[in-house]
Amino acid sequence: MPLFIVLFRFHKNPDPHLNKEAITFENRVQKRLYTALRNNGYYVRVKEKCGPYTLDLVLPYYRVALRCLMDAEKIEDLGKRNYLRKQGWKVVGVTEKDIDGKMTTVLHKIEAAVLEKIK
Repeated sequence: MPLFIVLFRFHKNPDPHLNKEAITFENRVQKRLYTALRNNGYYVRVKEKCGPYTLDLVLPYYRVALRCLMDAEKIEDLGKRNYLRKQGWKVVGVTEKDIDGKMTTVLHKIEAAVLEKIK
């Protein structure tokens, strides 16, 4: 039995999403949104692959993809949105301006997308 305890103690979890220190964020929008969603009980994955695209943040149980945009990245990629929609994903865009002071509004928008996917 002591060998099991030693092995368990030195086992590293290969899933970086369970180890917050191992996650790297592209911008502060991703980091703040990730933290807010985790604090509200959501399971969030970062940089999830979906076909040829990499999604910023994902709520995998609800198939909701969150697109985190800085103010300079306003150009919408309609091809990406159409592809994700055909694959059964609901895409929610979040800008830096949205999360500054209005995080509850953003969370309500995400909750509405989650409820829409549940129905």
